[in-house]
Amino acid sequence: MKNKIGIIVPYRNRHSQLQTFYKEIVEYLEDKDLHYEIIIVEQDDAKQFNRGMLLNVGYVYAKKLKCSHIVFHDVDMIPVDVDYSVSEVPLHLATNFVVDEGEKDRENFDEYFGGVTMFPIETFEKINGYSNKYWGWGYEDDDLLLRCATTDVEYIVTGK
Repeated sequence: MKNKIGIIVPYRNRHSQLQTFYKEIVEYLEDKDLHYEIIIVEQDDAKQFNRGMLLNVGYVYAKKLKCSHIVFHDVDMIPVDVDYSVSEVPLHLATNFVVDEGEKDRENFDEYFGGVTMFPIETFEKINGYSNKYWGWGYEDDDLLLRCATTDVEYIVTGK
C-alpha cells in the first residue's frame, strides 16, 4: 500500500495567506509522486490561538483518512525546494520556504522543531501528540521536541 501524507494546517484569520498557501501547495505537490490529503483546521475567535490543539484535531482527521504520515504545516510557509517524501522518524522540514509574502529562509535553530514537521502516525501516537495547554503563540513546538526526547524517539532537525 502506498504511503499517504496528511498535511495539517492550523488556521485562523489569515484568509489571503490560506488562499495563497492552498494554491501553491497543491501546485507544488502535484509535480511530486505523493498521495496526500490537505486538512485545514480552523479555530474561531473565542479564545487565544491554540496551535497544538488544532494540530491534534487534524491528526484525528488524518487517521480517519488513513494517512500513514502527517505533516504539521504553518499556513505562512510556501515550499520552495522541500522533500515531502515519507520519513520513518520525525523530521523537521522548515528550511527552504517562502515566508510572509516573500521573505525567504526563516532563521533555523538547532533545536527549533516548528513551522513544518513530519511524523509517522504511530510515532505521533507514541509521544501522545501535542500538548493542548499552550494558548497564544509558542512553546508547543518545544514541548513536542521534549516529548520525542523523553520517549526515546529519534528525530531529525534539518538545517543545523
